Amino acid sequence: MCPRHKRLHPLGKGCPLCQGAPRRKHPSKNTRKAGAYDYQWQKVRAEAIALQPWCLFCGKTTDLTGDHIVPLKEGGTNSLDNIRVLCRSCNTRRENDYRKGKRY
Repeated sequence: MCPRHKRLHPLGKGCPLCQGAPRRKHPSKNTRKAGAYDYQWQKVRAEAIALQPWCLFCGKTTDLTGDHIVPLKEGGTNSLDNIRVLCRSCNTRRENDYRKGKRY
């Protein structure tokens, strides 16, 4: 039985409805951490974007996100002074560099 569609399917074969749908191989670590991105984070992020409606690195004004200067896993907080506004591409690039050991 498929837990997603609640239908029976032949033994040894996957659900025919699920076969075409792509699934994430690795779910985001942030979604598993309880309380990491709660209502408080959303409120502070929206406030930071309202105060500075452009990317700090490239200056774009679309697709803006909030970024922790000191990550939560290193003792950072969801306070306004620990958040900078980045566009999604700069935020992704910064995260990839951070994982490789570069910091900025």
